[in-house]
Amino acid sequence: MQDKISQIKKEYLEKIGKASSLKELDSLFLALFGKKGEIALLPKEFPKLSDTERRKIGPAFNAVKQELEKAIEKKREEVREESYKALENEKLTLQGVPLEARKGHLHLATQFKKEIIDLFNKLGFYQFDAPHVEWDKYNFEYLNIPKDHPSRDMWDTLYVDTSRLEVEPGQMLLRTHTSNFWPRLMEKGKAPIRAMSFDRCFRYEAIDARHSHTFNQFEVAVVGEKITMANLKFLSDYLLKAILGKEAKSRFRPKYYPFVEPGVGIDCLCVFCHGRGCKICSGTGWFEIAGAGMIHPNVFKSTDLDPKKYTGLAWGFGPDRMLMIKHEIEDIRYFLEGDLKFLQEY
Repeated sequence: MQDKISQIKKEYLEKIGKASSLKELDSLFLALFGKKGEIALLPKEFPKLSDTERRKIGPAFNAVKQELEKAIEKKREEVREESYKALENEKLTLQGVPLEARKGHLHLATQFKKEIIDLFNKLGFYQFDAPHVEWDKYNFEYLNIPKDHPSRDMWDTLYVDTSRLEVEPGQMLLRTHTSNFWPRLMEKGKAPIRAMSFDRCFRYEAIDARHSHTFNQFEVAVVGEKITMANLKFLSDYLLKAILGKEAKSRFRPKYYPFVEPGVGIDCLCVFCHGRGCKICSGTGWFEIAGAGMIHPNVFKSTDLDPKKYTGLAWGFGPDRMLMIKHEIEDIRYFLEGDLKFLQEY
């Protein structure tokens, strides 16, 4: 294990030193610290070691991890500094634009948010805004994800420092999904519920073209008597046809989510190739668009609603991903950056 850590250190310090762009450094950071990165995966091998070996390997691992993080950050600063100097040496001539020609408009993501909310308002859904800075119980525990549950590894959580608030560490966080809104509604003990949330979430992600620390989610929750998977199917097709056209249709695949049972992954028939296979759907004819399922009985037990009387469904997807597919946008970072070319195009 010691040799493996030393080899990773030597190999990546050399790669970092040769990197000449921020894009290269982002790729190296992901290769080391992403979900399947070499540094991120190493601790999973620690249980195989003896206590003596772990006492030696632990400090060595932490030291190498910190050294590589600092090396990447230092190199980033060097690359940025070189870019600034290059810009200073260039002579730029800017062509004036008439004031009347620069008319503003709503951001693409805001346009889409309005479209989706209007669409579900027609079905009687109302918008419910839950806190961005949330308690653990609403983000995890009430959603059938107790402490030390393995499924917590599905979310890379950003916790809030509560040392000055006299709050136990780990109890306050930036919400990892919009699902925190439905236990907040359900705990009031009133049904039926037909609510939606279109808002931001936050995760400790290595940023690249497909991942961001800040992103949007849209989610609906329906609670009442005799709510079934048929309602879930209707809502899926209703949204997809409205956004992607009448030819769009959904299919369900079994999928695990701790807060629903059964859970499904929802695929959409590729509207670009009509199921034949293309680059948008990676040749499969379908692309995954959402996650959903019937609200788990344990979630009902955490609230004042009787799971023997009521059932419920939850359905959610990433609007940014939907827009990337619909408009063939290749980089999710465009949604958060003030790139005028991108903003004016949409």
